[in-house]
Amino acid sequence: MVREAMTLRVELYGLPAVLTGQRRVEVTAATLQELVHVLAAQFPSLCGTVIDLDRGWLNRGYIFVVDGRFTREPATPLRPGAEVLLVAAQAGG
Repeated sequence: MVREAMTLRVELYGLPAVLTGQRRVEVTAATLQELVHVLAAQFPSLCGTVIDLDRGWLNRGYIFVVDGRFTREPATPLRPGAEVLLVAAQAGG
């Protein structure tokens, strides 16, 4: 099943916000994989540090939170009105 891309608001925290100069961005994507490609194209400053262009995915230190759930699964579908955050993945203790 092919999902239709929709415009989403993505909140950026920490280094992604610093690198882009923005806390919130609007993008059009149907999955997290598409979202990463769009972010890389719109914000080349994320490439290398946050996004690994060779893999087309987030570097190990970063993770998405979609509707309150942490995920690093590229195929995660994005629904209309989804709450999407890009944050640093930090171990606590």
